[in-house]
Amino acid sequence: MSLRLQFLGSGNAFSDGGRANAAILLSAPGVSLLLDCGGSALPAIKKHVDPATIDAIAVTHLHGDHFGGITYLVLEQHFAGRTKPLAIGGPPSISARLRAAEQALYPDFFGRVPLTFSVSEMVLGAEPAPLGGTKVSALPVLHVRRAEPHGLRVQVDGRLIAYSGDARWSDELAAVAKGADLFICEASFFEGDDPAHISYRQLMEHRSEIDAKRIVLTHLGKTVLARANELELEHMVDGSVIEL
Repeated sequence: MSLRLQFLGSGNAFSDGGRANAAILLSAPGVSLLLDCGGSALPAIKKHVDPATIDAIAVTHLHGDHFGGITYLVLEQHFAGRTKPLAIGGPPSISARLRAAEQALYPDFFGRVPLTFSVSEMVLGAEPAPLGGTKVSALPVLHVRRAEPHGLRVQVDGRLIAYSGDARWSDELAAVAKGADLFICEASFFEGDDPAHISYRQLMEHRSEIDAKRIVLTHLGKTVLARANELELEHMVDGSVIEL
């Protein structure tokens, strides 16, 4: 089975370089899983794919540039007449935070108008769980604690795709990437030590500790974009496609 990953959004919270917020679509026959759905993801999704083809969403953490677009996606799909269920997996507070977002953005709709399709939510954990035709597990990483961060490990057809979400360097991040055929890692900064994010230089310093066959960078900030010609690792842009 050929797996296709398309980076619909490869930007950070500030959309540096005009990039959309985090949204990565994994697709194959019987597989349709969106990794994160940031606040500006819906235009990026509609630019590249039909939103109706998305069966499930796996959320790395509860910051708006990683889950804030779900409300807009659900609303758009309702008015598009969707009938196919949508499954969402994420941190422990995923349901509560989605309900809060719905009421903050469209209180006249959510909870008042029955959706044309069902939306289910589940908490992801260390034990792989079925989601979007894959099996997804979530391991803790170091980021902002209140955002309930975890990295994702997606198993499909004997292959493993790991995704950092937002995370600073730690042994926990290495555990997320361990044994992966592809490790998708954030690179918010080119260098320096940030309490919540890993920099490209830090990642390269720890490269030997990352047991992954291939590493690609996403969530790129302005300092990384300004020095993109110095990067030794592949870096994604909006629309980039990887075939596995």
